[in-house]
Amino acid sequence: MKPIDLIEHPEGGRYREVFRSAHTVSKDDGTSRFALTHIYFSLNPEEVSRFHKVTSDEIWNLYQGEGIHLFLWDETDTPPQCVTLSARENRFCHVVPAGTWQAAEPISETVLLGCSVAPGFEFSDFTLMAYESQAAEKLVSLAPELAGHIGKKLF
Repeated sequence: MKPIDLIEHPEGGRYREVFRSAHTVSKDDGTSRFALTHIYFSLNPEEVSRFHKVTSDEIWNLYQGEGIHLFLWDETDTPPQCVTLSARENRFCHVVPAGTWQAAEPISETVLLGCSVAPGFEFSDFTLMAYESQAAEKLVSLAPELAGHIGKKLF
């Protein structure tokens, strides 16, 4: 069964929140967040999740489809790491540490994923890499093949 009522996500793809914890936690900066959130997330072939980061740890889970390539970058002089989630790799989930740039693309067919964030996700904790930013310039110099995984150029 495929989830219904998915809506467009700013990073690309579509999503629907399916869980928001009733419990809250306090972050180091004193803000309160739900303890955990979880979404369904879908990408079609040739579609990408553009580079973004969140201020909490995030776990990607593969549910349906051949799999994804998940690109992780810590904004150093080292090129992004590629983690493949797929049955062939026998890897179905991966933890992205808080503050890590991340992007994804399906291996081939449409994929259905789950993303759990703790402390829970809020869009105020979400940063999409700007096309004309220093981070984007550095990323493209290290991995030019990932230029299409950066937010759209602002006009």
